[in-house]
Amino acid sequence: MRKLWFRRKAVSTLIGGMIVLALILTALLSVVFVSQQYDQYQTQASGMSQFDTQRLSEYLVFNSPGLTSVPLNTIVPGWGTCSSTYICYNMTVTNLGGVGVHIVGIYINSTGSGCTSLCVLNPTSSINQNAFTQKDQFVNRGETSHAVILALPSAVVLPGQTNPSQPAFPMNAIFIATSMGNVFSFQWPFQVIPGVSSVAYSQGIMKVAYQGAFNSKNEAGPVAGNVSAGIPGSGGSGTVAQGYCHQESVEPYPAPPGYAEKITVSGLADNNLWFVNPWITAGAGSTKSILDSIDNGATTLYMYIILINTGNMPFSPTAGTLDLTWFASNHIDGSLFGVYYRGTFYSTAPSIPEGGLYYAIYKIDNSIFMLNNPPTRSVMFWGGAAVTNAGTSGTSDENQDFYSGTILTSGLWIRYEPSSTNPCA
Repeated sequence: MRKLWFRRKAVSTLIGGMIVLALILTALLSVVFVSQQYDQYQTQASGMSQFDTQRLSEYLVFNSPGLTSVPLNTIVPGWGTCSSTYICYNMTVTNLGGVGVHIVGIYINSTGSGCTSLCVLNPTSSINQNAFTQKDQFVNRGETSHAVILALPSAVVLPGQTNPSQPAFPMNAIFIATSMGNVFSFQWPFQVIPGVSSVAYSQGIMKVAYQGAFNSKNEAGPVAGNVSAGIPGSGGSGTVAQGYCHQESVEPYPAPPGYAEKITVSGLADNNLWFVNPWITAGAGSTKSILDSIDNGATTLYMYIILINTGNMPFSPTAGTLDLTWFASNHIDGSLFGVYYRGTFYSTAPSIPEGGLYYAIYKIDNSIFMLNNPPTRSVMFWGGAAVTNAGTSGTSDENQDFYSGTILTSGLWIRYEPSSTNPCA
């Protein structure tokens, strides 16, 4: 009997151990399962948070005048011809946000005539009614004047400004939907609302141009007597080894490929300023150093900053200053050279309407350009600029027509390359 009792006790112990082991394994599997579910939740939550951050970083601004008509029978490269079947419009936008924007749909709602029943435009690879250019769907961050061509049926004419001498009234609401779920809108034609001006402020996207011994139409090396000779993008044979290191992408339709952004200014060499992304090659004792050439006055440096009139009435910027600095007394300073607005350069500024987007172009004073402690490494210049209508006839600090505006600029990158033969090496 005692042996049988011991045998039963051993079996009971074994069964009890198996039960305890099963409970432990069950608890362990539960912990692993919960941990996996938590990790999946955290991954999903992190992805959603990142998506939300990117969504909030989108910021599209519509360039004045909003829409422009594309002439009949114009060929849109890679899309088709604006024949009598369609009415085409050119819409330009600027991406001031921190991420690229992917346009998925455009909606137009008009008053009186045009898209009175809402026009829904979808991206297409070839021209069609109620469509826009698929190749222009994506707007890179920091990209200015990005063009999107719209096509409507020939019977749908958007109501615009009938009398240019009279104030415009918004007749069309245009909405852009993005893949992130944002919707950006503007009214066309742009309306000017009278009132007292406030500050004209913008976080300014900046580009640079230079002329003289060097030319920013792709950062050319010294060219005697002809700043256009040998320049890539205009039929030239320049190469990187010859000092052509500033390669720019294709500018918005309908400009041909290979050019920097061109602004026509009569009286300057080539009658143009060629604006490129804000970086300049520096060198130590290099005969091809753009920085040295600006410092000694052989090359003149210009900068433009994109501004938006955030006030509540039109204004005409007639003066301004710019100051960028890297270290201590290393300053790049300049004054307002002119204004580029709606495709035209003005030395005497035009009236910029409320919400109007324009370029303030500054000319750099080489006499105070980098005189002390030139960089021996790559550095970034930061700073700001200002515009004002002070000095305009009939305008003073004491009346309601006075305004002043400040701008926080993007950085100017000085790329240091000590090579004496090739600043792009």
